[in-house]
Amino acid sequence: MLMRLAGRLTKYLFLVFIALVGIAPLLYLLLLSTKMRIEIGDLPPSLKINWEVVKANYEEVLIRRSYIKNNINSFIITGLTVFFSLSLATPAAYVLSKVMSKRSDSLSTNILSLRFMPPIAVAVPIMLMMRSVHLNNTHVGLVAPYVAASLPLAIWILLGFFDEIPNEIEEAAMLDGASRIQTFFRVNLPLVRPGIAVAGIFSAILIWNEFLVGMYLIDSESLKTVPIAAAGLISAQRPIDWNIAATVGVVTLVPLLVASFFVQKHLVKGITAGAIK
Repeated sequence: MLMRLAGRLTKYLFLVFIALVGIAPLLYLLLLSTKMRIEIGDLPPSLKINWEVVKANYEEVLIRRSYIKNNINSFIITGLTVFFSLSLATPAAYVLSKVMSKRSDSLSTNILSLRFMPPIAVAVPIMLMMRSVHLNNTHVGLVAPYVAASLPLAIWILLGFFDEIPNEIEEAAMLDGASRIQTFFRVNLPLVRPGIAVAGIFSAILIWNEFLVGMYLIDSESLKTVPIAAAGLISAQRPIDWNIAATVGVVTLVPLLVASFFVQKHLVKGITAGAIK
């Protein structure tokens, strides 16, 4: 009895430790966003909060530096990229799995290998191509390469879900008179919805954090995404305002936490479904 109680207590203490390790940097970031620049180096940091300083920091970020607009840009670009990526990846994965099943393994490996290409190797060619068609410094010019970057991963994820659908289900639908397109929309698509959710979430994470290609393509302050705008905090001409940088981190983090709250169920469900299959 005592051994079981000690084992359970050890397990809970270990979980609490992991939770503290995960949440401590976020709490420290939130605390730094309430300080003046001169207070950033204080160790240990004071827990006293001056609300005038908090107001000044967040007004600087939200109003003067317009980071709300940068968050909106990131949501628009990420949303469009995920939509177009899934619109292309879902039928592509279906064709590889059900129509070209004998070649799907080699093709899926080749497709996924495209994702391993470092962004620095393609950033300049992408910038020159977008400039040649006058799409640099536009959302369209940013979404197009982002779709190309997220497509291999989305296809690879969805391919595994399509592979787990028994071919007998599709054959039965065809015997009942359904066409290939009808079996895709009415039979296969509902069964891979968890996989679509997983592919969409991973694509969104990939695009939300992308920096290098966006920096090459976007010059206008009104079009910059969060990572590009946050890079402007670092300058060789002036010291870094770490309290403002921490405030930017909080402003960037809040929408992600809210979004993760809504997609957590779909992510766990999708990953669990793939594991069970």
